[in-house]
Amino acid sequence: MTVLNVAFAEVRDAQKMREYAEAAAPLMKEYGAEVVVRGQYLKTFLGDQKPSHVTGVFRFPDMDTAEKFYGCLAYLELIPLRDLAGAMVFNFYEE
Repeated sequence: MTVLNVAFAEVRDAQKMREYAEAAAPLMKEYGAEVVVRGQYLKTFLGDQKPSHVTGVFRFPDMDTAEKFYGCLAYLELIPLRDLAGAMVFNFYEE
């Protein structure tokens, strides 16, 4: 069953965020992930106002593949750059 990875990032350093995204993109493709949507936050319509952030939704073939992606050595090596780029939250949803 496919899963959606919804990622929220409060960007600390825009240049490092670009570097992280550019490094992660080919790796995600290798694991069969596809970009569903990426966007910059504009405003909150209903609920609590959130700090400025970016959101990405990525589709993985299944949860096992998503976990393999986030656990692979190549991705683990990106974590220091990711953490410098911003504060991130990754959520997964059944599709």
